[in-house]
Amino acid sequence: MTGPTVDLPSWTGAAHARNLASTAMRVTYKVHPHGNHHVGTSGPVLLVTRSESLLAGTLLHATVPRPVHVVANAAMSSALRQGMLTRAGVIPVRSDVAIDAQRIARLAIEDDRAVALTGSTVHPAYLAAVTGAPIVPVVMLGAEGRVPTDPPRPRSRIDVYYFDPVTVSVTGDPLAVGTRSAISERIRQVLDDAEEQAARRSGRLT
Repeated sequence: MTGPTVDLPSWTGAAHARNLASTAMRVTYKVHPHGNHHVGTSGPVLLVTRSESLLAGTLLHATVPRPVHVVANAAMSSALRQGMLTRAGVIPVRSDVAIDAQRIARLAIEDDRAVALTGSTVHPAYLAAVTGAPIVPVVMLGAEGRVPTDPPRPRSRIDVYYFDPVTVSVTGDPLAVGTRSAISERIRQVLDDAEEQAARRSGRLT
């Protein structure tokens, strides 16, 4: 990708967001993280969750054992001001193609940071292909209200499941359409498996 220069997201902002989110989620909801040790405390990692919840970013900040740069999903982008997101070390999505967001996320991963993709605003295939970072699937159960983008009622139980890191092997040009299609399919399978495991562990799949 070529284009204007972009800066790394604020690591200090992400650290502050982690502290604030931990307190806010503990007071407002019954949050139960599972397997968050899979994220590790150092090194590049790409967390991926399909959650479109407004709380997705806050839950990640609250339960990941290190500062994390969250790429905003549609609900976060609509409800929160861009300046607020940026100060929290969140990577905003400013356009439908999300090119700037992908550039910033790539810089952060190459700087050995943790980046989390939420919802469907940015697909993980490109970042997985060009950085080689391990992918940690994340499944959130109970994080949504009656409308997926709405938060649940206060004091609701929310389970956040983190699974074993998966390194997606890349053969061929990582920018080629065929390569990224193959990576996309592999990631889809990984997320499907994670969602099934989370449902079984929680007792929501019978």
